[in-house]
Amino acid sequence: MLNLKSTDYNGVVEEGIVDEIFFQIPEILCIHEIFLEGLQLRCCNWDVKFTVGDLFVEAFTKPNVIETYTAFINNWKCAKDATKIATQAKPAFARFLEHMSREHKGKLTLDALLIMPVQRIPRYELLLKELLKHTHMEHPDHCLLVQAQKEIHDLAVQINRIEREAYQIEQMQQRLRDIEQHIDGVVDLCQPERSFIRHDVVTIPGGLGTKKERCLFLFSDILLITSIKRKSTAIRKPSSANTSSSAPIPFGASDTNKYKLLTRISLETMEISKTTEINLKRAMRDIATLEEDVHILNQIKELASRLSSHHQTLDDVVKDLTNGVSKQMLEKQNSDYALISLEMTITSEERIENLTVVFPSPERRAVWSAAFHEAKHKIAVSSGRKPPPNLRGAIPIRKTRAGLQFTCAAATLGLNQEGVREVWVCNSDGYVGQVCVLSLLSEPTVMSCNGVCNARILAIASVPATCTMVYDRSRWKVPITENAAGVSIEVQKVDEQSENLPNNGNIQLDSDSSEEEEETECIDDDKGKDENRKRGNSLPKDDSHEKDDMDDKLPTMWLGTEDGCIHVYNGYDNIRTKKNKIKIQHTASILCIVYLDNQVFVSIANGEIYVYRKEISGGWCTTEYEKIVLGTISSPVRVMLAVTGKLWCGCQNVIYILNTGTLQVEDSFEVCNDTAQCILSMVTSSIGVWVAVTPSAIIRLFHATSYDPILDVNVAPTVAKILSVVTDDIIKQHKSACLRVTALLACKDLLWIGTSAGVILTLPLARFVNGPLSEEDLSTLIGLSHGHTGHVRFLTSVEMNPGVTVDPAGGNKYSFRSAKSKESASGRRASTTASAASSKVLVISGGDGYEDFQDIGPDDDTGHDDSTNHLLLWNV
Repeated sequence: MLNLKSTDYNGVVEEGIVDEIFFQIPEILCIHEIFLEGLQLRCCNWDVKFTVGDLFVEAFTKPNVIETYTAFINNWKCAKDATKIATQAKPAFARFLEHMSREHKGKLTLDALLIMPVQRIPRYELLLKELLKHTHMEHPDHCLLVQAQKEIHDLAVQINRIEREAYQIEQMQQRLRDIEQHIDGVVDLCQPERSFIRHDVVTIPGGLGTKKERCLFLFSDILLITSIKRKSTAIRKPSSANTSSSAPIPFGASDTNKYKLLTRISLETMEISKTTEINLKRAMRDIATLEEDVHILNQIKELASRLSSHHQTLDDVVKDLTNGVSKQMLEKQNSDYALISLEMTITSEERIENLTVVFPSPERRAVWSAAFHEAKHKIAVSSGRKPPPNLRGAIPIRKTRAGLQFTCAAATLGLNQEGVREVWVCNSDGYVGQVCVLSLLSEPTVMSCNGVCNARILAIASVPATCTMVYDRSRWKVPITENAAGVSIEVQKVDEQSENLPNNGNIQLDSDSSEEEEETECIDDDKGKDENRKRGNSLPKDDSHEKDDMDDKLPTMWLGTEDGCIHVYNGYDNIRTKKNKIKIQHTASILCIVYLDNQVFVSIANGEIYVYRKEISGGWCTTEYEKIVLGTISSPVRVMLAVTGKLWCGCQNVIYILNTGTLQVEDSFEVCNDTAQCILSMVTSSIGVWVAVTPSAIIRLFHATSYDPILDVNVAPTVAKILSVVTDDIIKQHKSACLRVTALLACKDLLWIGTSAGVILTLPLARFVNGPLSEEDLSTLIGLSHGHTGHVRFLTSVEMNPGVTVDPAGGNKYSFRSAKSKESASGRRASTTASAASSKVLVISGGDGYEDFQDIGPDDDTGHDDSTNHLLLWNV
């Protein structure tokens, strides 16, 4: 390289080509020269106790080593090609290479020399093995040599993997170039991330009953459909040998057919039709029935052979029947249209199109379908998306009273007395408030459904256990704690305006809103009471007994009702046998309850917000509270959400930003211009807040600190696509006309969206730090194949760590330990971190009925459970 850049050989080849041929060679040489220099210094003053293993570790564990080798390997093929082209174009360069090869002591060519940097690392590993053979185990260098051998081996394996991947990529690129040459009309087929999967000769039905022979070329991201023009005069049926290929190139030497591109489709816009899957299941069910018949007939034949009397007539009948059933099964396997055909939908901005493909055999169809699904899955993973969540189960909640509907739900913090995680799901019919307890010990099971009050339950909140605080003048100092429990809950109350019930609220509870422990402002008791602090109508139970200190150190569940009552239960209590420990009466319906910064905020239907704080002893002070007036009777605060330490309060179409320390409004902004619309739900993710207003099918994203609008997402097109499989056009039209968002949930980098049509959608949440977010930064909406027949009433999530012992007091991120407990918290840090890494999340939706949007075939049970409340559970 230095000779080519010197003045003696100036003009033999361009300097840019020299840099391309010897790319990263100087950097690799520098790495080994530094290692050699250290080794020489060590050997100059050698002592029997000196070590060399540390030199290997220090030299070859730096990040720049693997980065340099990776860049060199990725460029190696380009360097060889550049050398080949330069020798053909520049005879002087070819003569120079021959001269240098003759002068080399090993007579090696440039191509042979270019691969030597990669071969150097395995030679180091062999050298270390030899050194270990001659190094005593008690020598201080032995452990270092063992570590060095491991590091060098790992480096060699990684380099070998990179080299193998680079070779495979080059092979695939060559394959793509060959395909591009064979298909007329194809351009830009060679892309770095694209790979060829398979090609199949199929039949595509056309108009007027015509059928055309076509070829499908399936790639990792696109599908090419081409025509076939055979050069041979004899038209023959495509055999299995030429319908697909796993050879390095999809065209054999004898393939003289001509292919012309007809269409090019992105796999992201394609889906296999649900109708196809249903027809396939039906056909497979029929074949399974015939197989069972053959099995039974064989059993009859075997039993008949044991008869002692004459049974020839029976044998003949069984034989004829067996042959008939076998023939029928064989014909169905080979000629059933559902087994060889595949219907796909192609969605574009303009319309939805259908494509029907007929394969030569059921096996070819099954293999192609599996390859298509695998390619779609890889696209979702590689683009940062996650596959749709898996439905764990659907649990029907039978109504004990007519008209009971879900209103809200929340998970308890920690474990109950039986060591079981629970989710409290609220049902109401306007006259009775009922709580159904869902146990999450192993398999989710509804343990009980009990009435707790004579009013509709509109809000529920999980409030963490008491915290031990250190009083320092006018501040509460909250020590940092570990996340000991594996439960994190976000619950949303959904739209119920269609019920025409008075003072009907929209609840948003975000128990995960205060993830950072902060110093909380406290009002000095010696300064007297604020003029807005008033005596409430708290009605504690069991006035004749003193409050149990243990009860004050346990998490609680706060239930708000339409008649203005707040019922407070211990989180570990069996609600079937235990009554509420506290009852607080207000003058208007409870619309929303949020816990934040050791305070509970309660909004009621007359526009007021009440703030409850804890006493020095740890219990909640329910007899005195702060009162804030933000709204009116006609436009109360229906939704509250904790965002970056502030409380966002949704009042009609305006959001007020409340400082939780001073209880003053710092800012406000309008979500939409229509004053007739009101804010229904809010969730936060990263530094963005998603807001849904009703009645609307559009959700809006706002910046959490600047409050700037970022993006609007309309869910109507995706919902319409899901509803397109519904057989009843009247129902579909009705749901589309009345469509609106009814629930939101942010969980595990996914935004979950519930709708009035019963369709549940997910949107991968984009992460951003600064600047606006464009629509391209967000992945497309994904409609789940399972949902509800009617409205999605709520969405909630529960984070679980199976097998981890959790404090029944719910000492998770919401509870705080004193300074004395820091040592024990540090001792549990390793196990807590390990459990968090393997945490599982269960997402629960509650709504009217259960709908499988994949199953559109006729069913005798259709509509049977439309009025039954269902809980749908997904593993995330």
